[in-house]
Amino acid sequence: MNKPLVDLLSKGWSLLFLRGLAALIFAILAFTVPGTTIAFLITYWAIYILLDGVFSLAGSLTGGSPAPRWWMSLSGLLSVLAAFFCISNPSIAAATFILILGWMCICKGAVEFIGGLTAKSGWFIIAGILSLFFGAWCLSDPLTVAKIIVKLVAAFSFIAGSVFVVLSLKLRNHSKSLPKTIDV
Repeated sequence: MNKPLVDLLSKGWSLLFLRGLAALIFAILAFTVPGTTIAFLITYWAIYILLDGVFSLAGSLTGGSPAPRWWMSLSGLLSVLAAFFCISNPSIAAATFILILGWMCICKGAVEFIGGLTAKSGWFIIAGILSLFFGAWCLSDPLTVAKIIVKLVAAFSFIAGSVFVVLSLKLRNHSKSLPKTIDV
């Protein structure tokens, strides 16, 4: 991974940890309440992606490194916009949830994959690939996906959350080796 970007991400490791924790909490809720209706799933998912987007945007603004941060900002913005759409248009979101989920995962996955390639970060590349495959599957067979969406979204959130928690802890360890300077 490229050193300036690792340093930047290390300074905001706790935000990435919170992003992963939000995904894990969402996964646990989705697994433990299997009778959840699509309306509750949309609400849970909207809250998760809103938090994911806020933490991504905050992470892109922290630090003083010259590393490119556009991909973190774009990924966060996509999450926030999708969350606000679902919250402000619940009936449309309920009718088109799988399509919204599929396109959001494809767009976000592409941004994370390209950002991961730019940053030479295997963890973001993995997260991007997972999002791309999940999104493509949602769009290729929406009726089947609709039947098992709660378990699929929970599993995806658990895997992505675990990846982000592991990465954040590695970044926390790296942050201890950084000089204690004040960014102006």
